[in-house]
Amino acid sequence: MESMKPHHRLVVVSNRVPPPPADDRPWPAGGLVSAVLPALEGCGGLWFGWSGEAGDPCAAPVHVTERNVEYVTIDLSQRQLERHYEGFCNGVLWPLMHGLDEPARAKREGLFEAYVEVNRRFAQALYPLLRPGDLVWVHDYHLMLLAAELRSLGWQGRIGFFNHIPVPDAEYWGRIPAATQLARGLHDYDLVGVQTRRDARRLAGILGRLGRVRPFPVSIDPDRFRALLAEDVESPLGVDDGRTRFFGVDRLDYTKGIPQRIEAFRRLVEGDPTVAARARLVQVAAPSRTNIPEYQREADAIEAVVRWTNERFPEHRPITLDTETAPPAAVAAALHDADVCVVTSVADGMNLVAKEFAAVHSAEHPGVLILSDSCGAAEELTDALIVDGADVNSITDAMRRALEMPEEGKRERSRRLRAVVDEHTSTRWFEAFVADLVAIEPLSRAKQPAGARRGAFLQVLAADAVPLPLPGRAYRLAPHPEHVPQQRTTSQPQRGEPDPLAARATLDGRDAP
Repeated sequence: MESMKPHHRLVVVSNRVPPPPADDRPWPAGGLVSAVLPALEGCGGLWFGWSGEAGDPCAAPVHVTERNVEYVTIDLSQRQLERHYEGFCNGVLWPLMHGLDEPARAKREGLFEAYVEVNRRFAQALYPLLRPGDLVWVHDYHLMLLAAELRSLGWQGRIGFFNHIPVPDAEYWGRIPAATQLARGLHDYDLVGVQTRRDARRLAGILGRLGRVRPFPVSIDPDRFRALLAEDVESPLGVDDGRTRFFGVDRLDYTKGIPQRIEAFRRLVEGDPTVAARARLVQVAAPSRTNIPEYQREADAIEAVVRWTNERFPEHRPITLDTETAPPAAVAAALHDADVCVVTSVADGMNLVAKEFAAVHSAEHPGVLILSDSCGAAEELTDALIVDGADVNSITDAMRRALEMPEEGKRERSRRLRAVVDEHTSTRWFEAFVADLVAIEPLSRAKQPAGARRGAFLQVLAADAVPLPLPGRAYRLAPHPEHVPQQRTTSQPQRGEPDPLAARATLDGRDAP
């Protein structure tokens, strides 16, 4: 059994720190929060990052403690937000990491300096808060250089990094301004986690097939998500009119494939006009980054297809577009009531909506999941109807199959999908990464120049032999002495237990029922 020593404290660092949950405030939304916060509350620790506000970048950090977690936030200046967050992170890194070149084309010059500046600002504010023995776990693409900045200040403790979005192939990585500096920055982390085997192979290749890169598929807390169904909220699906209900819920982003999804449904009803009377699609597309032109163009494209389709079938109006942000309980209710969930990202890290849908369906209450092979979830949820998110015809065919699928096929697929999500939870993901960070041989850094430190870091990693965290390994995450002791364990692996990620999905993961 791997365990954290009593003097270990976990320090989570992310670009933005969520508002602490409280009795008078709903659980914060977002994949990072749902994956990290429940386990962090159990073991206790510190969560550090940006407050979400523009302010004095030199002001002292603000400390708030809630439910066993100390939240520490700093402000960034308006200029830093525009050039680092909106400019380099969202305007350049985000599209290129998703393998999309066009949105980044006009925004590449002169922004990397702001990225370095903010990573340095984070390090300077965080370093005085660190204690000997702390484990620092940095999240996402906004902070790839944070380890290097902390090392330059003298921090020699373990630092792990988890990348929640996809890793592009080497061609797209090479298009990122300062790509070499970013790759070197990743060498200052003891452990780098990614979502999938594919991402691990790509990042290992970018780093010269060298580096401590491992896949840790992020997940959800299925029991916590199912508990949301007890809340009395209005579902975005509206009144049940007897038609098969297709449902999509996404932040409005050009990586989510929403126009392709709606166009696929339009082709479905165009190909068979009776479908408009038998099925409808409800798409929730919460506004996002509305000050970025590419996002407004995405919204315009979606609205145009919806309007055209509903005008073509005015009696049934088969598509409903909801651009309001739905609270978590409303999303849970809609996913539960939906007959088909459509997740068709053209590029995605994991996509937890797919796992949330699987969590609220079962053999007794079946549903059909349509899932893009560009989502990390497709490596695990092989009982979904797997599609090419960029191929509209592929999505249309899957929608037709879902509409016509026999009940027994739906029940068996739902049973298997739910079993995967119940077995591989956010807590196990959290514990697997922390246990590996504790167990990994730390880099030797004392009195060594940066090049020597990186040399000590590198180790050969064959692209076809990326290690996975053992699915059934037992972990005990001991809290810091200041917190109430708690233990979290998982069962030992059974001999011969299949690896849920071993099989790569085909069109639908198995023969049609």
